Amino acid sequence: MSDKEKYCPKHEKCPLFQGKMVASKKAQEIYMRIYCTAGEKGRNRCRRFQIVEKGFTPSEDIMPNDDRTANEIIKDL
Repeated sequence: MSDKEKYCPKHEKCPLFQGKMVASKKAQEIYMRIYCTAGEKGRNRCRRFQIVEKGFTPSEDIMPNDDRTANEIIKDL
């Protein structure tokens, strides 16, 4: 799999990928490995990606592993 295929297509604008959402670099690296650079499987698990794919913009406090479904989060936006 090429890097282009591994990386989430939204990574350039994602505050998590840009390091704006987590307190430590280590936490950011873990989230990125699980969601941002894990190909289609990783991004499809990411709540932020799911929300964007539905045409909405998630607030910066929405983490990729939020317990709520994307639809539940969208209702609260």
